[in-house]
Amino acid sequence: MTVEPPVHARLLGRLVLKGILRREDVERVFLDARAEAEGGGSPDLGEMLVARRLIDRDRLVLLAHTDGDDVPDLPGHEYVRKLGEGGTANVFEVRRKDGAVFAVKILHDEIAKDPAQVQAFLAEAKLLARLEHPNIVKGHKAGRIGTRWVSIMELVSGRTLQEAIAEGGAFDEDGALYVVLQVARALEYLRAQGVVHRDIKPGNILVTDENEVKVIDLGFAVSGEAAGSGGTTAGTAAYLSPEQARGQSDLDVRSDIYALGATLYQLVLGELPFSGDDAELVQKAVLEGLSAQATKGGRISAPMHYFIEKMMAKDRDIRYQSPQELIRDIEQKIEGARSLELPEADGDDEAEARRRRLARMKRKRRLR
Repeated sequence: MTVEPPVHARLLGRLVLKGILRREDVERVFLDARAEAEGGGSPDLGEMLVARRLIDRDRLVLLAHTDGDDVPDLPGHEYVRKLGEGGTANVFEVRRKDGAVFAVKILHDEIAKDPAQVQAFLAEAKLLARLEHPNIVKGHKAGRIGTRWVSIMELVSGRTLQEAIAEGGAFDEDGALYVVLQVARALEYLRAQGVVHRDIKPGNILVTDENEVKVIDLGFAVSGEAAGSGGTTAGTAAYLSPEQARGQSDLDVRSDIYALGATLYQLVLGELPFSGDDAELVQKAVLEGLSAQATKGGRISAPMHYFIEKMMAKDRDIRYQSPQELIRDIEQKIEGARSLELPEADGDDEAEARRRRLARMKRKRRLR
């Protein structure tokens, strides 16, 4: 019985890169297939893999049909393009039969075999579905489509801060503050909902084509009683707060504020606060202070230095105690600068004056 669609060399190379097949096994299959072809035979790579029990037939058929899990096979949905990939899931743009377009996160086939991973995947999707904030990507629903576990979300066109930094280097301070202000508003909303994000970083923050800022991944978020107990080592080493790096169980929004401070540091200085492998980064988060040469050496302004130092204070009691405190300080800084540039028109009420200031700020802070 032939595996359909046919298995080709490019697919096998992709499966080796993903760790689904071992390189030495694939190389042996290639050598044997070449010998069979030279002898006048018609070797079938898929059948050879299955016959040697290197992979289950049903799984190989699925991987062949989806080009190595890079093209989703979802009944009732048309594949448009791949948006991103991660260790547990890939994200795709798909179009439904009625023409509506969505972003769909699809759990990797091998990850879906772990009930705990599936539970965590569905928990993130349910959390996104119940949250309503302009600076957080909106989730719609999650479950099975065909054989795949999927999470369907609003489609947001844009690029992550990580991509923006890689392409254009450091942001100017106005642009960086514009981003941080929007993320802080998302964090204030999450705090009010009893949610700790635990993985704020440039790769999880997207700037849309309309220059809006959205938090796009809540895979490590915890809510309710779980927000203050257990599972505290989740996150990304370069952005872990000291208490998170120590594995404390009583995390709160101040850990997210620290991670946002590390993100701000990277935005304006074009580098991470600390360097090293994950173990070194965790140790430095607990023990090492920020580089005075970077923060006080004239590369950033005095107000920016203040924001970063206060957001990334080792002692969380010295940090901003809530995102709202940070929002207030940033808005005061922004509005103070704007008042020096352009006076408000006579007759503006307070709300209209604030709207005009923020509109000018947004026009002036178009991100790269």
